Amino acid sequence: MKTSIEIVIIFVVIGGLFFGVWAGLDSNIKCRIIYGKNIYNFYEMMEVISANPEKSDFGKAMQLCRDMEDALKKDSCFEYVAQVVSFCDKEKVRKACEEIKAFDSVHNKENCYNMVKKCG
Repeated sequence: MKTSIEIVIIFVVIGGLFFGVWAGLDSNIKCRIIYGKNIYNFYEMMEVISANPEKSDFGKAMQLCRDMEDALKKDSCFEYVAQVVSFCDKEKVRKACEEIKAFDSVHNKENCYNMVKKCG
């Protein structure tokens, strides 16, 4: 009986420590832990460009895409940057499209470059 109470107390203490550490973490770190780097970077990139796409930090958005680990998600991230951040700025669209590695037929450089034609 005494041993089981000690085990329960140990689990409560360990649980309290984990909860304390979790509560002390920054929300960005929690997001990375829960969702992973790919999703965190994509949402962070969307936040960087959401306020005003024409005045957003193109370099930071591109770096967040480059830091993604999954190649397909990386391609879709660059395509999104080309569509939103680079709003009719052909040089930025070209830079974003050049980063696409085209690992699938959906996200490829040709489709991305076609967006340039739509802009102007």
